[in-house]
Amino acid sequence: MGDVLREPFAAWVIREAHPGSGERVLVAVMNNTRDWDIAQRQGWYRIPIKRAPRRVAADYVAFYFTGAFPPDLRLRVVFYAPIEAYRLAARAALLPDEPDHPRAQDLYYRIEMGPMRRLARPIVSERFRRITFIPTTMERLLSASEILDLWEQRRPRDGWLEQASPKFR
Repeated sequence: MGDVLREPFAAWVIREAHPGSGERVLVAVMNNTRDWDIAQRQGWYRIPIKRAPRRVAADYVAFYFTGAFPPDLRLRVVFYAPIEAYRLAARAALLPDEPDHPRAQDLYYRIEMGPMRRLARPIVSERFRRITFIPTTMERLLSASEILDLWEQRRPRDGWLEQASPKFR
């Protein structure tokens, strides 16, 4: 499998989705303008498998913009899109203009998206937070006013998982 994926432009479909088929949302970090340009113009976003959250599968992806963006986007979630497919591909296939990048052969999820949508009201982070991924629901995404509103509330009985060995999580 690894050799096939390392060929230029090789990608394997690992999940086809029906846009809007459910309520799961993955809020992902958007930390540079090149990736934002790719998301807007080409309709896909990449996540390195080595840094992917445990729960990647979702029906929608939303974007939390870092300090690299202008004030109207910075430290907030403003856009989301339905996920149409997940593919696996080497970074070199996704970004062919960077063949000598140190991670050129690393595998990435290529998340293919439908039309980008703007939230009726942005979800702001009241203070700087280092965020990578937030699994949430569409209901929370559409009703949140602050970034903390996106996280699911823990049920009291789940607290023991925080203390458990990683093999039990």
